[in-house]
Amino acid sequence: MLVFALAQGLFWAGVAATFVMGLGTAITVALIATLAVGAKSLARRFASSRSGYGTLALRGVEVGAAAVIFAFGVLLLAGYLLSERLPLC
Repeated sequence: MLVFALAQGLFWAGVAATFVMGLGTAITVALIATLAVGAKSLARRFASSRSGYGTLALRGVEVGAAAVIFAFGVLLLAGYLLSERLPLC
């Protein structure tokens, strides 16, 4: 952003845009973290009220989420490897 703004002769606009992007990133990360903490406390309450079923459901959600993240990682790796092997001409 800064390099493009400097190339266009708008250095201070680039600086402002960079700060605005940083603020947007901070808000997004804070919102996601707040939702994650809230969901975890809700899941703990659910698990403690139903000891057998709640614990099993909580573990199932954790394993499912880990599997989804692993699958995304494998897909990203496969895409990268395929893009490196195939010339785009």
